[in-house]
Amino acid sequence: MAFKDQLMLKDEDLIKLLEVSKHLGAITNVHAENGCLIEEKQKQVLALGITGPEGVVYSQPEECEAEATFRAIMLANQISTPLVVSPIMSKGAAEFIAQKRNDGCVVFGAPSAAALGTDGSHYFNNCWGHAAGHVTSPPLSTDTSTAGRLLDMLGSGALHLTASHHCTYTTAQKALGCNDFTKIPYGVNGVEERMGVVWERGVMTGKMDACKFVAVTSTNAAKVFNLYPKKGRIQVGSDADVVIWDPKRIHTLSSKNHCSTITFNVFEGLQVRGGPLYVVSHGHVVMDDGELHVSQGGGHFVNMPPFSPYAFSALFERQRASQPVPINRDSYEGLVGGQVFNGGDAPSPKPVDYITPTNTPSQFHSRGPTRSGGRNLQDSSFSLSGAQVDDDQGTRSGIRVNNPPGGRSTGIW
Repeated sequence: MAFKDQLMLKDEDLIKLLEVSKHLGAITNVHAENGCLIEEKQKQVLALGITGPEGVVYSQPEECEAEATFRAIMLANQISTPLVVSPIMSKGAAEFIAQKRNDGCVVFGAPSAAALGTDGSHYFNNCWGHAAGHVTSPPLSTDTSTAGRLLDMLGSGALHLTASHHCTYTTAQKALGCNDFTKIPYGVNGVEERMGVVWERGVMTGKMDACKFVAVTSTNAAKVFNLYPKKGRIQVGSDADVVIWDPKRIHTLSSKNHCSTITFNVFEGLQVRGGPLYVVSHGHVVMDDGELHVSQGGGHFVNMPPFSPYAFSALFERQRASQPVPINRDSYEGLVGGQVFNGGDAPSPKPVDYITPTNTPSQFHSRGPTRSGGRNLQDSSFSLSGAQVDDDQGTRSGIRVNNPPGGRSTGIW
């Protein structure tokens, strides 16, 4: 829905995609932004001489994300297929998801780690590299209350997932757009910091408990994408992927100590209480006492079975219960035909002869006289032409005072 002429699908193509996803039992994940409007806004902002990273905020307003989110949910609901909207960066988009879930739509929202841990005020930083380092799409919200609201909705269950939305570039790569903000590569870090940010901003502020933390960072995603209980649960038969969390660990997020090779971190200076102490992957300890110990990757393809019960079950029953049925009625036996104009060559309307009003006393009275011959007192003497009933009676400029009926009035002293 975003990135016109690059990745964006038109609505008719998106509808076809949703139909195919439904048939295959796949989960459709959309990046919700109005690409057409963004392209026009970018032209307007550049025409004003704005070329820096702040142009991202001006050209990609939150309404673009909210509108596209609502549109995507509506289309998916009409097709009867589940939807994931990721990333969620604004309150408007999140509110639409909560509203439509209350209406029965099967949609899951995933705010990014950056949306929960920082904000869009950095786009106005005097350092170009600092501002450009925060450029992502949709952009970070300039409303500083957004992160708290998104965490509230995660805690209440209105939002279900948290995304890392990890896509990093070096400052040199970001500098491809040093003279044109539309050419700055979109993306920020988040895969390493996601769980720590959610714990610090969510659990440590009382917006969610530890069980909800596990749900929004692990279990819910496994259920939505039909990987549960192989993933998202500790039990016999599940994958031996385990994080031992230390709620008392305190560390500061910084580019100086993160594992990524980039030299910038959008969470720079954020102190986090709580973090991974041990991490077990496929039965192997890859983090010991907070220190990473990995010599080579050990990942492998994990099959994701279609038709996740967590996402599709309600839709199957709903579609079966609300299946349209034809109405049995008697056949129409009347006349068929006639001239019909549905946007075709309809005949031109006949010209209307307009009559110029004349200042005659009769034009001021639309009702006839009473049976006794008097004027109907309920009749109005108002005329659209502005004429007055006594326009034909001349007035003498020398007369400055008109005496009242019955004679002349004088003061008594």
